[in-house]
Amino acid sequence: MFLNKLKRLNSSHITTIFKGNFISKFVLVIGGLLLAKYYGSSEYGIFSIYLSIMSIFTVVLGLVQEHLIMLESNEYDVNNNFSSAGIISAGIMFLAFLLVLIPFDVPKNILFLGILTGFIYLFTNNAKFLLAKKKLFKLVSVLTIIDSLVSFLFQVLFVFVKIENGLVIGSLIGYIVAFLAAVYCARKYFVKPDFKRYIAQAKKRPELFKFSYPSTLINALGNNIMPILISLYFADSLLGEYSLAVKIMSVPLLLISSSIATVYYPRAAEINNQGRSRSELFAYTKKMSLMNFYIILALYILINVVGIPVLEMFFNKNWEHLGLFIFLMSFGYLTRSLINPISDILTILKRNNVALVFNIYLFLANIAAILIGKEKGISYLVGIFSLFLFVGYGFLYFYIMFILKKNESD
Repeated sequence: MFLNKLKRLNSSHITTIFKGNFISKFVLVIGGLLLAKYYGSSEYGIFSIYLSIMSIFTVVLGLVQEHLIMLESNEYDVNNNFSSAGIISAGIMFLAFLLVLIPFDVPKNILFLGILTGFIYLFTNNAKFLLAKKKLFKLVSVLTIIDSLVSFLFQVLFVFVKIENGLVIGSLIGYIVAFLAAVYCARKYFVKPDFKRYIAQAKKRPELFKFSYPSTLINALGNNIMPILISLYFADSLLGEYSLAVKIMSVPLLLISSSIATVYYPRAAEINNQGRSRSELFAYTKKMSLMNFYIILALYILINVVGIPVLEMFFNKNWEHLGLFIFLMSFGYLTRSLINPISDILTILKRNNVALVFNIYLFLANIAAILIGKEKGISYLVGIFSLFLFVGYGFLYFYIMFILKKNESD
């Protein structure tokens, strides 16, 4: 039955997105392991701080613009929302650069580059949503491949041509190339920004700014602040081990879940907007989430049974905690796999307040884990954080299915 389901996917857009994601994430995980070995755990820790800042500012600058692109049905408004969003985000980025003047424990150059990359990645991501909206899924796959492949090539180059923070600079170059490619792919859809029309469209969806934006921002903090917090209390080498473990566990989610989510969101929005059978939305959501869960479960079992011994052979004693961190994080990321491909259902159902509450929980879980971990040790920190993820994502999934099932029977 499961194999038949996978065969049926060949006729869907999921496989198109999957191919691009697979190449991209394959390069990231295999290349990342090689690069981590040659650069070392300490420099990999600095790199993880840069990625965390980038991820947080992608959301800070984003103002949930992807929803204004995806949820609008009028083609001109879709294009106008995309064009206006880029200029608005650029303006916010220049204001964010002022944070460099404030004394932080984070190196100023890493903070500056993280904010800049946040904008570059955001624009590319908005272009992907625009292209997906127009069903140009092959272009989405191309953009997904470009940044990881170019980043990897330059990061390898910088192993031999010694450059300070080679992982960071190589990644930045990859994101810039992907940004330029996104500009080219979306060139036909740029319009002269009509900010009044943009604001009018935004006012039609106040829930996005009341609940979705703060929720997404808190979620970004919850998912990305841990490396920054760890850097305050533990050595960069331990941060590097934790970050590589998270990257390895995240790859299946990014590979499988993002492929499914890119197709799920517009399809689920279409089912809901057209007022079709409520049971259809429940069945579609259940099907996509469980399909993702089963694939991720199989991959995590493989990683823990086969992957960890292989990694222990590959890395030296400077990475002695890596296997333990991977095992501990497996539990939290497993229930997360139920939510990742269908997370936008809360926006579709206008339940953004639920997402906000959950993301506050996620942020507090980070704080609780770091407070306990700094006293007990980093292994306790990782284990407790994974437990919070396991319980939180599991509860959220059953709540979503309960709401959909209730709507089905109304």
